[in-house]
Amino acid sequence: MRRFGDWLDERTGHRALVSRALDEPIPGGARWGYVWGSALVLAFVVQGVTGWLLMTAYAPSAGAAWASVAYIQSAMSLGWLVRGLHHFGAQAMVVLLAVHMAQTALVGAYRRPREVNWWLGLGMLGVVMALALTGYLLPWDQKGYWATRVATGILGSFPGIGARIEALVVGGASYGGLTLTRFHALHVGLLPAAFVLLCVGHVALFRRHGITVPVGVDPGRVDTFYPKQVARDLVVGLVVLGVLVMLVVLTHGAPLDAPADPASDYPARPEWYFLPLFELLKHMPGALEAVGAFGVPLVVVGYLAALPLLDTGAARGVRARARWLVPLGVIAVGALALGSWSALSDARDAGYQQARRRATARAERAVALARDGVPPEGPLAMLRRDPETRGPDLFAEHCASCHRLGELGPPVGKESAPDLTGFGGRAWVLGVLAEPDAPHRFGRSPFKGMMPSMTRPPADPEAARMWKALSAEEMDTIAAFLTAEAEGRSQQMTAGQVLVKRRCTGCHRLDGWTDDDDSLAPELRGWGSAGWIEAQIENPASGKAYPKGATAAALEGHMPGFGETMGAEDRRVLAAWLGRAGR
Repeated sequence: MRRFGDWLDERTGHRALVSRALDEPIPGGARWGYVWGSALVLAFVVQGVTGWLLMTAYAPSAGAAWASVAYIQSAMSLGWLVRGLHHFGAQAMVVLLAVHMAQTALVGAYRRPREVNWWLGLGMLGVVMALALTGYLLPWDQKGYWATRVATGILGSFPGIGARIEALVVGGASYGGLTLTRFHALHVGLLPAAFVLLCVGHVALFRRHGITVPVGVDPGRVDTFYPKQVARDLVVGLVVLGVLVMLVVLTHGAPLDAPADPASDYPARPEWYFLPLFELLKHMPGALEAVGAFGVPLVVVGYLAALPLLDTGAARGVRARARWLVPLGVIAVGALALGSWSALSDARDAGYQQARRRATARAERAVALARDGVPPEGPLAMLRRDPETRGPDLFAEHCASCHRLGELGPPVGKESAPDLTGFGGRAWVLGVLAEPDAPHRFGRSPFKGMMPSMTRPPADPEAARMWKALSAEEMDTIAAFLTAEAEGRSQQMTAGQVLVKRRCTGCHRLDGWTDDDDSLAPELRGWGSAGWIEAQIENPASGKAYPKGATAAALEGHMPGFGETMGAEDRRVLAAWLGRAGR
């Protein structure tokens, strides 16, 4: 082995390079405060390795990006771990770079002759934030899509050339495949290369000027980089890596929102490190938005860049340089306060929390569906065909002006049609049999008074003499028959069917037959099933739900048909969802 080492050293001189790196003198001795640069390099290596692994399965196209990320997250061996490390590693780079620059500022390592190294560090900070922003969009999910639209919209508001810059970044007037391609090229090509170049220059200048010994530390004490500083760097590196793995295991990888849908209403929020700017812009509307979006960040960056040129005094202590460091503290506290206030405001916003729960449920459903495969038409087509996902949207669009179902619909007490919560279930049937004219049933609809209670005699004495109450057992039997119909378990010649024929067909139809040819009561065969609901949505008077040929006047004020205003697939999806969601 030694002979091979001698052979390799003769041709490459690697021993001198290793010795120069490991035997580098550290004035003042090895310190824990010097570990942050090495930890940042480790985080970047994690990003590079995990990013390369993700590229082996990622498809950078608007039609396939989300599906490929869902595959990585759910199907690829340890894909959730790789993607989680990449996700949390990006946030670790932001934190570590901020800590590294804060430590640099406290010891005055930006002062002459290290000004250029400070500026390279600022450049690295900008590249890291750009990497975070461009990586946001690559899953092509709701969170990344809408957050990126907000960010590029802010960019477009820059006076004069903002619109042109936005069009260049987006790749045209609208978001699409070209937008994703450009962000992907920036994220995996240009920006990592820029970071590496800045990092190499930063390390080279650091080696040229050496470590800035903190005030109060004896510069006469000198340690070599190996073994003491290497040991400290290794310990902190392992801690950083351990924290990343722990976060990934606890969350089972990075979050994946529902596929990007430009037509949806999504409660967009940026990642935590962009929250301060997001909150600032909320308080600077109209003409002040440009000031918040560009003026404030430019002032902050300008001050950071000018700091080495301003702090040129002889004193090196923190107290002596307080007038230059206090603005940095104000910036840090202000950013922390804005970010915390934004998060607290969202936590107290009931509307936002409700929208967030809907978005989370949609995301979980999309990921679950993707495990069975994403159709060639893309993930949005997959969701459009899914009753659980598309059903609430269709209900909100077509039904919620009259009906309630759970949280959807008019406020309680404002319904003009029955509350469908529990529709098709035993409790719903029993409630209608006992009190059909209750306000949340038919009491506010045109059918009020058409169906008598099966447990209380009518007020009219003449009708009361003809009326006979249903026993609790009979009501349970009828409810069992109707819920079986709703569940698609049609029953023939059972006690339930016999009882329904005896007590209900005076008004209702069963298999198209009724004692009263003029009755408008609905068909009970298949009642509440997906097919029955779909027929009613398409045309209540088709004969499959209400009597065939019933005139518009007879059903006036009831429910309109949606055969011409809602597509067949949407009717099927809505009916399937109502058939399940009601129960």
